[in-house]
Amino acid sequence: MKRIILILFVFICTHSFAQKLSVSSDKNPAIVGEQILIQYSIDTQGNNFKSPNFNGLRVLSGPNPSTQSSYSFVNGKSQNSTKTTYSYYLKATKEGTFNISPATIKVDGKTIKSKSYQLKIVKGSDKNKAQQKALSDNLFIKVDVSKRKIVVGEQIIVTYKLFNRLELNNTELSELPDLNGFWTKDLETSSRFKRDVIDGVTYNVATIKKSVLTAQKSGNLIIDPMELKCSIRVMNNKRNRGFFSNNYQIQEEYISSKSITINVTELPSPPPNFYGAVGEFTIKSEVDNTTANTNEAITYKLTITGTGNIELIEPLAIQFPDDFEVYDPKISDRIFEGGRKRSIKTFEYLLIPRYEGEYTINSSSLVYYNNKTNKYNTKKTTQHNLIINANGNTEDENSTINQQIIKTEKKDIHYIFTTTKLKEIRDNILNKNLFIVIFFLPIFLIILLRIYNTIVGKTDTNSSNWKKKKANKIALKRLKYAQNCINNNDFESFFEEIEKSLLGYFADKFKVSIADLSKETVSTHFYTNAIDINTKKQFIALLDECEFARYAPSNNKNAQMGDFLNKAKHIIIEVETALR
Repeated sequence: MKRIILILFVFICTHSFAQKLSVSSDKNPAIVGEQILIQYSIDTQGNNFKSPNFNGLRVLSGPNPSTQSSYSFVNGKSQNSTKTTYSYYLKATKEGTFNISPATIKVDGKTIKSKSYQLKIVKGSDKNKAQQKALSDNLFIKVDVSKRKIVVGEQIIVTYKLFNRLELNNTELSELPDLNGFWTKDLETSSRFKRDVIDGVTYNVATIKKSVLTAQKSGNLIIDPMELKCSIRVMNNKRNRGFFSNNYQIQEEYISSKSITINVTELPSPPPNFYGAVGEFTIKSEVDNTTANTNEAITYKLTITGTGNIELIEPLAIQFPDDFEVYDPKISDRIFEGGRKRSIKTFEYLLIPRYEGEYTINSSSLVYYNNKTNKYNTKKTTQHNLIINANGNTEDENSTINQQIIKTEKKDIHYIFTTTKLKEIRDNILNKNLFIVIFFLPIFLIILLRIYNTIVGKTDTNSSNWKKKKANKIALKRLKYAQNCINNNDFESFFEEIEKSLLGYFADKFKVSIADLSKETVSTHFYTNAIDINTKKQFIALLDECEFARYAPSNNKNAQMGDFLNKAKHIIIEVETALR
């Protein structure tokens, strides 16, 4: 009997101390539009927490896990306790009773389940509505679009601005707008607040996002709202505050912009050779040499300049001579404000003429839709006549005649050999000793090649390390050439020397090949070497300013060049200081 009682006692104690996943709310009932905190807690360390279904309630944040541990020592006995909590911030947009399904968590391999929870949402009083209106009047996001009716391929600028009259402690972007149907290019913005007066009311205004959107399809395209999490510093209204209590508290609110509808129409009856260019463009072509020998390289460069969706323009259909070997173009561009400002895009082709003669590269056309005049325009390149001479190799006269015949027929076949040299096949062409030499010669050459690569590899490493140590001096020496350009009033060469000095310094300092240089490479190596983000921004910004200054007209370039030279020296010193 005593044994049975002991077993029952152990069984009851075990169940009484079993872990429970409890659920609680900071307010129930809650008011429509009010922020609600739901917490799931367990008095131990758990894992694999599975969220409940909130069934109509909007989840603003969560789950946000937190763990609290405590240690006590009483009457010679120590005790540890751990509490794990998962927090959700919710918001209800309508009144009613909402059933929240159970959540689960695993503890020591066992699944523990919470109870379901009912949350009641009621209408707010006029006072609460007034508070919500006061918040929306003093803190809101406004969306500005440059145009609401456009055609496919046309660009617009969308700007998101935060208007504030409260004391903000922090802001955090919680949801970006969906931009389905648009090609997007984000522009750099300054998040600093500026003073602005609207209808006699003063606001602190900051631009939080600015993008260039290019419509890719027709219809009513919707720009979804942007949501922002704002931490507001408000006065603590609780009475009987202690002497050391804080007079302020942080209140978190979520605000969002309004959705915008853009009406995009199809382009009117595009011509057959139209490939989607919309804006206003000019085009020109050039070759580096109009007279060359066979098998010598010729560079054909096509440059498109203008405003619009220039970044989306693909290589044009250019008719090169049949006897030219043509390689895929090297594409480079300088895009400003996503194409809204005058930008440049170049296509550089490498041509190899195989046979002598006179050839013509016909003019090519760029057809674009001018969204200002609502008409299609065509711009053509110039025609280029080339003279290709023989490179000194003599060929049989009959073979040349046959090649010309095949070339006029324009058949893509190899030329037929008209002469043949035959040799008699003899036995024992190679003797035994020569065979042994030929057999072991490749093995010997492989061993020599390995030794050579080892020596050259060490030399390259030493050279790379030397360049890294001397990168600062080399860069400053290059900047002296820029100073000479200032003295000679050579504007374009000056900005080119500044750009070469910065990129050459970066390549030497971080052991990066010239072919791999890009703004993304600069950001990656600066981040890896823990260089201050402001230094990185200054470095990249100076490169952008050099590019812009080379092509932008200015009446005060002498003063600009002096500023650019000082900025370049300052940035190099900043990087050197950060790497020490």
